Amino acid sequence: MVATAPQKSSAKARILQASILLFARMPFSETSLRDIAAEAKVDVAYVHRAFGSKSEIFRQALEATAALDEVFTPDGNPAGLIDRITERAFLRDPQCIRDVEPLHLVLQSSSCSEARSILNDFVTTSIARPLADAFGQKDIGRAMFAVSILNGFITMRTVLGNPGLLAMSKEDLKAMLTRALFNAMLT
Repeated sequence: MVATAPQKSSAKARILQASILLFARMPFSETSLRDIAAEAKVDVAYVHRAFGSKSEIFRQALEATAALDEVFTPDGNPAGLIDRITERAFLRDPQCIRDVEPLHLVLQSSSCSEARSILNDFVTTSIARPLADAFGQKDIGRAMFAVSILNGFITMRTVLGNPGLLAMSKEDLKAMLTRALFNAMLT
């Protein structure tokens, strides 16, 4: 009995890692439990038993990639926070688990109606609420607007590969994005 516990834990961890990579590369609607099971090298029935549903795996994948504590460290420096958020906007193509950012998953599945409530909850609680709190704002409207700016930038540059944005230096883009996000948060 003791020997099987690590195997189950290991299999569950493999499922979560496989789902993170798949959701970072494909939308929620195009990722199946069978895809996840095959990538994790486990039976699809085990995936279902371990997580219950694809929605639950997606929610846990978002949480697992959301190591945003270092981004939202309450240091009393809103400008530093905006700098840390802006740095995350320059996503790399996720080749391995350490390359995956929560924004990969958000971008891939943002147009999927099945993932909408999970994404809204995640963006609200993990990004917008901490951002609003850092700026001393009770309402998250400005923070959601800032997230929208960030999402638009990432979509145009990373997903669509806009030539105008790709031709600009990272320093110029970062400076403009930092100003836009900071201005969005000012009351």
